[in-house]
Amino acid sequence: MSLSFIETFRGMIASPGETIRKSSSGTLTDSIIYFLIVIFIYSVLTTIIEQFVGPVLPIPFSPGADIAAAIGFIVALVIFGTITLLIAGAIIHICAKIVGGKGDYTATVRAFSLSETPMAAIGWIPFIGFLASIWGFILMILGIREYHGISTIRAVIAVLLPAIVIIILAVLGLMFFMIDPTSVTVTEIPSVTV
Repeated sequence: MSLSFIETFRGMIASPGETIRKSSSGTLTDSIIYFLIVIFIYSVLTTIIEQFVGPVLPIPFSPGADIAAAIGFIVALVIFGTITLLIAGAIIHICAKIVGGKGDYTATVRAFSLSETPMAAIGWIPFIGFLASIWGFILMILGIREYHGISTIRAVIAVLLPAIVIIILAVLGLMFFMIDPTSVTVTEIPSVTV
């Protein structure tokens, strides 16, 4: 990205639209590095908060229980976060293309990466951290709109399309498993003898 980490982070909080435009020339590596720093900050702050007030995330263990678990939590979140960034970036990129997006994969990953800024800013704060998800969703839409040159409505569809597909598949799956196999009748085809 053409801006430093601090400039980008501050800009995504104070003037996200302008910062998204200024960050349009960043590389895939720049986006991944920004994302890793944001996730690392979030992981460390979450672990520290959990030492004092308990779990921020609904997970079955408290990573603050001992230092090894805390370090493991941070490392796992960074590794799996990066994998999620690349895979979700690909999925959202395909969806952006479906709705007429003109940007490339790097632009989609950049939008995803920048949209994670609220997690480091407020995502770790108990009781209000959920606002980071809403804020991030809005930033993702702004980024996809800007980097793919599509309308806000198309950007919303591109971001929501994966969730819509998952919901439809889940409903169809539930319907399939709710069919009572005893209610389906199979008729025997009569054999013809010659």
